[in-house]
Amino acid sequence: MDAIRTRTEELLDVARVLLLMQGAILIATTIESLIFGGIFAGAAGGPVFMSGAAAALILVTRARLRADRRWTRRIVYGVETVALVFLAIDTVLAVALTGALPPMVALLTQLVLPLSVILLLRRSARSARAPLVGATLARSEGV
Repeated sequence: MDAIRTRTEELLDVARVLLLMQGAILIATTIESLIFGGIFAGAAGGPVFMSGAAAALILVTRARLRADRRWTRRIVYGVETVALVFLAIDTVLAVALTGALPPMVALLTQLVLPLSVILLLRRSARSARAPLVGATLARSEGV
């Protein structure tokens, strides 16, 4: 077993854990919207489809996330950006309709989780490129 782990692998491991947690939250949201869509009349298919598709994308990209795969990072960036846009819409609607912010736990979960994943993926991409530059410079200087 290789005990030496790079910083990129460690950052990606933390991102995978956060994506797993976010996927679990999205699955719970999908089940909740399915139940409430069956009980109450209205647009039952939209919320179920959106949260189900987001959960599937998050969990699939989590399983395929590696430092050398740019397309998985791009998919995660896209899903996280959509999550942040929906947070902004939900917050504006909550303030406009009720005059109060949504509960703090919901705001933190919907804001901090996507931002953390985006920042971790960006840092892992930077740290994956950094050793190559340093090794090339060291070789060119004759060290």
